[in-house]
Amino acid sequence: MRITNEVPTTWKNLQDKVCKYLNQCGYHAESPKTIELVRGKTEVDVYATTDDELLCQFICECKFWETPVPQEKIHAFRTVVHDSGSMLGIFISKEGYQEGAVKAAYCSNVVLKDWEGFIDMIGAKWVKNRFREIQRLGDPLGVYTDYLDVPIEKFCAEEAKEECIRLQNKYMKPYFLARSLELGMHRPEEPVVIDGIQFDYFNNLFDYLEQEFIQGVKAFEELFVANPIEDWKLDFSERMHYESCITDYITE
Repeated sequence: MRITNEVPTTWKNLQDKVCKYLNQCGYHAESPKTIELVRGKTEVDVYATTDDELLCQFICECKFWETPVPQEKIHAFRTVVHDSGSMLGIFISKEGYQEGAVKAAYCSNVVLKDWEGFIDMIGAKWVKNRFREIQRLGDPLGVYTDYLDVPIEKFCAEEAKEECIRLQNKYMKPYFLARSLELGMHRPEEPVVIDGIQFDYFNNLFDYLEQEFIQGVKAFEELFVANPIEDWKLDFSERMHYESCITDYITE
């Protein structure tokens, strides 16, 4: 599967999407952001930090121009990266770079990307982190759809049993799909199909699972409001995830 079928349509849309995907990677990203330099301040398109990597601060410059970026823009960006104390600068251009711009970035801490190149750069981290978030949303469904955890005759009034069975049948599908991806049980060369919907891109699949999991958990909580499930069954602090398997599905 590919990472995303989203394509920026304006300069603002490009900035917003870069910021969104970095946040979904687990970074703390803001757009735009005024930052301190050695002398004075400047506004950058996207500013990102992280708490758990050596690369603790970096900035992104986004250009939605119809022409390749010239070298003077790279020189100016290199100065901002250096004077801000950032470890990395990512320049993202719609129409590529002039030869001088490529030379200006050579042997520096500035990398030059287009939109697709940026997504490829962060792809594995994005898939792992986004999928981990989806898993956490769906964890309660592993309890709600398991008869051993939720014996219907105990937790449901007579008139609610049919609704409980309906919900279990409905949300068992997306839950077990996520589990199959987690455990590497799906064939990477094939698209994911659920309820007649084919997914060729991770962003669409994850958005679908997120919506299904949120709706499913809410529906079960409302069903069991008078007789809630024991707290210990919904304690997922010891839950083991095999998130590393999910990156096996990334295709070029």
